[in-house]
Amino acid sequence: MNKNYSKFGQKFTRYSGITQLMDDLGKANHSDDEDIIMLGGGNPALIPEAHDIFVSELKALIDNNEVDQMLGRYDGPQGSEVFIQVLVKMLNDHYGWNLDEGNIAITNGSQSSFFSLFNLFAGEMPDDSKKKVLLPIAPEYIGYADQGLSANMFVSVKPKIHELDNQQFKYQIDFDQLEQTLKQEDIGVICISRPTNPTGNVITDDELAKLDSIAQANNIPLIVDNAYGQPFPGAIYTDVSLSWNTNTILCMSLSKLGLPGLRAGIVIANHDTIEAISRMNGILVLAPNSVGPSLLTRMIKDKGLIPLANNV
Repeated sequence: MNKNYSKFGQKFTRYSGITQLMDDLGKANHSDDEDIIMLGGGNPALIPEAHDIFVSELKALIDNNEVDQMLGRYDGPQGSEVFIQVLVKMLNDHYGWNLDEGNIAITNGSQSSFFSLFNLFAGEMPDDSKKKVLLPIAPEYIGYADQGLSANMFVSVKPKIHELDNQQFKYQIDFDQLEQTLKQEDIGVICISRPTNPTGNVITDDELAKLDSIAQANNIPLIVDNAYGQPFPGAIYTDVSLSWNTNTILCMSLSKLGLPGLRAGIVIANHDTIEAISRMNGILVLAPNSVGPSLLTRMIKDKGLIPLANNV
């Protein structure tokens, strides 16, 4: 490690678990070994039917002279306005929510979303206190671990283990321990993935409702990492519902839909949080990537995205 690097430089240039994971994926992806099957990193294998649909959408952009907007112009720091508009309508129609265009921001992938959100609500605060990110259940996604600008920014809760038949088991939130952790630690935000990466565990609707109630009672935002969940990509095989309120920050991704190379994340939150993410986008990346939103706008408008996730 270069001793001339800043503390920031030393932290973010050290070798981390998530960097090793992505390094392995990159090397495998460029291997000439025909026997390699890409199943790592949470991304699906190439599905011919889905691939054909995405290629068709790309051709439509070219035929309709929309490539100039996609490749040659910046979106605003909040992301593509037209994509946000069709996404708002789709989610409101599908779930009966009351979102507007001020409730969604686009980022350069979920990893970018979490970096901004974790450091927005946790770390060193203006009053010199230090707040932490609470992970209500472990094991959790390895990509969270090194996102904090401050040291020791994460605290997790050991789960209850519910034994099932055939030597199987399910992780459950230990709410007694969770409440105790909230009393012992200064928590700035709660985050849980649903389904959980890497275990595939899906907390129940009752668990999520109780977690939401605790978060609201303590005036703490609740981040739900929905990268694998409903309504897309739909890589969830448990009968659960998806809910949202102004204290919930719902994070979604196009990666697990089969478009990891486009680096497109979606943040659904209250107006203040979306404005904050937009301003951070402006400073960190100027504007989020336009390709993913451009590729899916027509599909969402034509009501084709949810059937793709459900049927392909």
